[in-house]
Amino acid sequence: MLAAKGVIIEGDCKNVLEFCRTSMHRATWSDATFMTEDLSFLAELNQVMFRHIPREANRLADFCAKFGSTVDFVWNDVHSAPTEFMEIVHDDFG
Repeated sequence: MLAAKGVIIEGDCKNVLEFCRTSMHRATWSDATFMTEDLSFLAELNQVMFRHIPREANRLADFCAKFGSTVDFVWNDVHSAPTEFMEIVHDDFG
């Protein structure tokens, strides 16, 4: 990972992405009380892009985030996946 020349960070939380974007000029992010790791290595990359992706634009990620926060997200195979998951896959990816 540290050999990468750049990185794209995507997320659906615009506030977090804006915090990260404005914090890029800092030498370290250790002053942020909720950060547990020094992320200053991001400043060493040639390019860092922050992209906001609204949840409604990615139904599958939205389903997985909601589903994973309430129940076990481990399935033995695709046939044991929830019906709603399979319907989204079929609708979005044919």
